Amino acid sequence: MAIRIFTDSTSEITQEQAKTLNIDVIPLAVTFGLETFIDGVDLTNKEFYQRLRASDKLPKTSLINSATFIKRFKPVDDQDDIIGIFISSELSGSLQSAFVARESLPTKKIHLIDSRQVTFGLTALVLYAIKLRDERKSAAEIIAAVEEAKMRLVLIAVIDDLKYLRLGGRLSSASAFLGTIMNVKPLIRIDDGKVLAVHKALGLNRAFSWLVEQYEAADVDLSMPRLFGHSDAEETLEKFQKFVSKRCDFPLDNIYPIGATVGVHAGPGAVGFCFFTKAK
Repeated sequence: MAIRIFTDSTSEITQEQAKTLNIDVIPLAVTFGLETFIDGVDLTNKEFYQRLRASDKLPKTSLINSATFIKRFKPVDDQDDIIGIFISSELSGSLQSAFVARESLPTKKIHLIDSRQVTFGLTALVLYAIKLRDERKSAAEIIAAVEEAKMRLVLIAVIDDLKYLRLGGRLSSASAFLGTIMNVKPLIRIDDGKVLAVHKALGLNRAFSWLVEQYEAADVDLSMPRLFGHSDAEETLEKFQKFVSKRCDFPLDNIYPIGATVGVHAGPGAVGFCFFTKAK
């Protein structure tokens, strides 16, 4: 009996990394006009953001349908435990498709977790589950630990332009208005599966300062994953990392670039980090 961990491409774990980590990453799809691309398979991040910047219309993202989940779950041995950790149900219908697939495969031991997260926040939960699997924890222990940990996960970021979140229906027009004021940088947080605009700062340095202040004020669990993320913003990320390194102890080498599916909504230029607080 083995434990098989599944996630989706919004975790920003590449297919190559998935092989190394011994997990399965099921990709979503992105459509520009009449062209559809499989996230992380047909389109590199660079190619995606080039297309996004040049596009007059916001591309569309497609959830993972139940047939795809059935196709991926079916070959797994009935004696193995499948643990699926997927994008927040508030942001995608993919998890609901996974539940439909589970009903169609009654002989399979399929356990589904609503991460209430996305992008590198989802990455952090998957990496934690992998650690527990490699420590030979049982499926029940891994599920309980991830369900508990997701309540302690903090993902905060500065967004270059909130118009993408607004156009994609992930943020209200009123909140998105913050991003139209010159040099005002909106800051967002993933809160219980939703994207919330939580602060605004005049300029990047003040935005960075606010992000670090949230980290410094938190009772951070240093035993858990701490990750950086960015959406085609290597230079801004480098500035943020230098800023962070002067203020606090945060590992600088754990970087998960935001890919196509999430990039449709985040837009280019976003940077942020995630961490876990200690259990109360």
